[in-house]
Amino acid sequence: MRIASRHMPKYLRRKTGFMLWVCLAGLVAGFFYIVVTAPIGAAVFVLLFCGVVLSTRREIKRNAERLRCLAAEREGESICDFARDFDTRQVDTWIVRAVYEQLQYHLADVSPAFPVRASDRLKEDLLLDDDDLDMDIAQEVEQRAGRSLDDTSTNPYFGKVKTVRDLVMFFQSQPK
Repeated sequence: MRIASRHMPKYLRRKTGFMLWVCLAGLVAGFFYIVVTAPIGAAVFVLLFCGVVLSTRREIKRNAERLRCLAAEREGESICDFARDFDTRQVDTWIVRAVYEQLQYHLADVSPAFPVRASDRLKEDLLLDDDDLDMDIAQEVEQRAGRSLDDTSTNPYFGKVKTVRDLVMFFQSQPK
């Protein structure tokens, strides 16, 4: 008999690798080289960089406020409400829990227990981009639910994941 999903192991995050630190050190060294050799070009770069950072920061705040309002509308909803949207005799409860909890983890800066719904659109409602889904959430769900991401092109949901329900069904169609 399979262990209940509430006893599923948490996602194990990998530590930042040595090569990442080497790359960051190289970028910093390159910036200081440009400052010394071309100070005017460096000043223009810094001004443009600051403009991009401020613009991005404003957009992040706007998106966070939108997500906070959405979470406030759904106050009191839990994983139980989310799981009711699936036939758990047909869908693996580990996948349901893994998707729910990993989406909550990625939305934790907005609300610590963001109430995810199966009908939520990943991009439009939850404001997740393709990189978040492919590089982070899919890898995390794969590890937690025990499903493989090998040969995803044969999955009937490949390229069609638009909602949280689609994401659950995508993993349900993947081999163990």
